[in-house]
Amino acid sequence: MKKKILLFLSLFTVSFAIISCNVSYVKHPYILNETYNSLNLSDRNIILVFPSDDHIVINNKDDVLDDFGGVNAKPEARIRKFYFPEFFSAFQSFVSGDSLFLIDGFIDGIVAIDTFAKKEIDLKTGTDSSAKPYFIPEKSVVQSIGLENAVFVIVDEINFKRNNFKMEYYWDDKTRKQANLEVDLKIIVWDYKADAPVFYGTLTERTEFHFNMQRKHWDESAHDLAKKTVKTVRCL
Repeated sequence: MKKKILLFLSLFTVSFAIISCNVSYVKHPYILNETYNSLNLSDRNIILVFPSDDHIVINNKDDVLDDFGGVNAKPEARIRKFYFPEFFSAFQSFVSGDSLFLIDGFIDGIVAIDTFAKKEIDLKTGTDSSAKPYFIPEKSVVQSIGLENAVFVIVDEINFKRNNFKMEYYWDDKTRKQANLEVDLKIIVWDYKADAPVFYGTLTERTEFHFNMQRKHWDESAHDLAKKTVKTVRCL
């Protein structure tokens, strides 16, 4: 009987060790500060800051022209005029509180992080091989406009690309993936009251479509990306 028990325990120990070795830990290209895991920031002022034109990266500029028009306008200006307001509207509908503002509502002419006095913070996520730079407004600037207790949601960079599909059809000609508009959002959420990061990293959203990409797909992308941001950050 004792031999059977010892054999069972040995087999259990070996099996557990094998299972433990095969457990995969999911790494994300973003980090949520554990302090904010169960916090709710709905009673705080949330300030959204969009990137400057230099940090709006568009790999499919012809699509911007086709769907937004404006032959004499820069593609980045079309994104700022059409995509960002759609993102803000959706973001506003998903956050818990009512105190969400764009930064230009506080200072005329301040519309992007590059128009601030800013500082660089190097941070690393689970998928980064090395720390990446993020930029936030200097605390003295934030204090000067009465937002020293606010939470800033800063879009450090946004990157647009559409996969290459054959003859405007369903599949990518190399990967066989369905045609899609992919947007990568590099973002940092900073709590100025605690002087600490709430969340940082990269979020990706893909909007699939058939045949032709249209204006509605850009709107859908902005809406879904805003929803994903609020859902992933959690505490907003």
